[in-house]
Amino acid sequence: MSSALNGSLGALEIGSVIGAFLFGIETLQTYNYYRDFSRDCVLLRSTVAVVWVLELGHTVSSWHALYSQTVTHYGEPQHISSPPLSEDLTVLLAALIYIVVQTFFANRVHILSGSWYIMAVAFSLNVLGFIANMGTMTILVHYRRVSILLEWRWLVWTGLSLGVAVDMLITVSMCYYLQKMRWSTESTRARKMVETLMVWSIETTLLTSATGIMQIILFTTRTDLVWTIFFIIQTKLFSNSMLASLNGRGRFRALADEPSEMLHFVSFGPEASKAGMVRDQISPCSSSSPLISSRIFAGRCLALAGRRERLQDRRFVGAREEVPPVFWRGWLHKFELVYI
Repeated sequence: MSSALNGSLGALEIGSVIGAFLFGIETLQTYNYYRDFSRDCVLLRSTVAVVWVLELGHTVSSWHALYSQTVTHYGEPQHISSPPLSEDLTVLLAALIYIVVQTFFANRVHILSGSWYIMAVAFSLNVLGFIANMGTMTILVHYRRVSILLEWRWLVWTGLSLGVAVDMLITVSMCYYLQKMRWSTESTRARKMVETLMVWSIETTLLTSATGIMQIILFTTRTDLVWTIFFIIQTKLFSNSMLASLNGRGRFRALADEPSEMLHFVSFGPEASKAGMVRDQISPCSSSSPLISSRIFAGRCLALAGRRERLQDRRFVGAREEVPPVFWRGWLHKFELVYI
């Protein structure tokens, strides 16, 4: 009996305690975000608020389920296999958090690449994962017993696998486009900044992917509820990683005011005279909207990188152009936008 409780109520209790701790960290990060970035667009500020409210509901639901099974129905083992509706509600709230946060991260790839393809693929996989999670919740509500999931392993496994796949897709795409940006400059400092962004992108995905993989392994190999530990905390890891990336933009803003070496973009032959024209056009001060300005800057910066590769193939004679500090600050501002 005690062994069965360890794999059911014990898992729910451990997951709820860790989840509550992570929710406290998320609440602090949310406060810091609204304090430091109150001028962000309404959509972004609303997204943060929606994620926090969903996490609040997820935390309350998991604790209500734990209280109901350990206090309200104490000494009634049948309620362990037939949890309250609040435990089923956590599946719905988790699915909503996944689709909001992962779409948010997919938008970083869109901003950096200037293409909608990766974001469209990620969103499509998110929708399929959401449908799978909704199917899981429907089965739980209909049959009123957790053991029924053992007969629908493929459905649960599909939802978990799609979540991990989206994480990996976003991370690989982000690193690919950051590497292309790294090749477009000869500035040592800029290269290190891009490398730092690549490391942060990997770290952002590492914990969420690891928890997803652990859920797949434990759900596939065991018949108890040990996998729910990682299910409860995964949503908190998603939300905290999103808020950490938002609040981390302040680090790049601090660099914009420090003395630094100039960025060196390589222009070739007849194109060298056009580089100054492009440089003037992509100044971050050229638009009254920082978001529009940064998006324009992102696309044209990548266009410069592509032009460099094409011109190398044509074997033009190289001529180096020094980019003034205003361009350096614009590049940092682009990093801020990409890192959200």
